[in-house]
This record gives sequence, C-alpha cells and structure tokens, in this order.
Amino acid sequence: MKVLDQEKLGRAAADFLYLLDRGYPRRTGLQLVGNRYNLDALHREVLHRGVFARREAAERRNRLVEVENLVDFMLLVDGHNVLITVESGLAGRLLIAANDGVIRDVAGVSHRYRISSLTHEAIDSIFQTLQKYPPKETLFFLDAPIRQSGELAAALRSALKNCNLPGDAQALKVPESRLIRGEGVIASSDSAVLDGVQRGFDLAATAIKYLPKSINLIDFTYLG
Repeated sequence: MKVLDQEKLGRAAADFLYLLDRGYPRRTGLQLVGNRYNLDALHREVLHRGVFARREAAERRNRLVEVENLVDFMLLVDGHNVLITVESGLAGRLLIAANDGVIRDVAGVSHRYRISSLTHEAIDSIFQTLQKYPPKETLFFLDAPIRQSGELAAALRSALKNCNLPGDAQALKVPESRLIRGEGVIASSDSAVLDGVQRGFDLAATAIKYLPKSINLIDFTYLG
C-alpha cells in the first residue's frame, strides 16, 4: 500500500481550499496545487474527493440526517457506492473523511467490482445499522451495468427479509436518477447525488463504526 506524504498533503489541502473558496474551478485548482507540490495521481485524487469549498461543504453537511432520525423516513441507498466504501474499510484500503461530512473511498473499482467474502461482511455491517435504527422502508438501488448486480440485489433482499425489515433491492441502468427523484433520505457519498436531494445520510460511515478493526483514514474534517 502506498504511503501518503501527510505533511505535503495537508499543505496542499489548505491551498486547494483557498482556491475553491475564491471560485476557482475544481479541475484548475487541483492542477495548480498538484503541480506546485509535485503530487502524484493518488495524492491528487485524495484532494479531489476530500476537499470542497467551505460554502459547498456546509450546505451538504446541513442536509445530512443523524442516524437516530432514520426511523422517521424511507431510506434510499446508493447500493454500490455504499458497499464499496464499507468493503474498502474492511480491506484496509484508504478512506477519506471529507470536509463536507461524508466518507469516500479511492478504490476506483466500480466497473471491476465483484461479489466477494468482503461483500457479505459489508452487508452485515450495514444491516447492523439498519436493525438498530430501522427506517420506515429501505430501498437499495444498484448499477445494473456492473456485473453481478442482480445477484447482489438478491443478497440484499435476503438480508432485508432475514432482518424483518421492509424494503427491496433493484438493479437499475441509471440508479442516480431514481435516487435524486426519491423522497426520504438518500444514502450516498456521491457529490452529484447529495447536491440533488433534500436529505442525505452517510450509511457507509455509520456502518464502518461497527467494523472489528481500525480503518485507514485521511481526515479533512478540520478544514470546515
């Protein structure tokens, strides 16, 4: 596993935030900062997924629902997004606590995703949260173009049934459109999804709390 230069990353994050707060486009700001500090692709991706303009970050944080309030709403879950993040935590892969209040991974495995033993561990962790704070209904939406999405939907339906939780799991061609149009709370760390909904929830971050081991985390929450 590649070791990140934490000192350099911290200075680059502060500069990136400075540019974003002054209206620089993300791509331009990231390129300027990345070039200044001679950052490789991984360090740049960490910044991209972890640092947002303060106003943008605050607006997202203000729309996040506390886990205790899930019982009042229907929960719509960005299935692959949440599962891959939890699996990354289980595997010891790098996770980022972004300054907009959610945890993201940098695995980049979406289109190469395959069901594994980690998948079932991740499902167990997710359902610990759902059993403790059961929503009125839980709907998982998966990316149909990703292989084994139908099998994964079946596994999630089985977990819902075994936990006696109302809900369903579906594989859709474009799950993001269903999530953004949905009513209730939307569980995702996808920036575009979170910006399009009234209530968001970081289900992956909550599930990670139940993991039996510490996680590999870069924390940008101090940036505000």
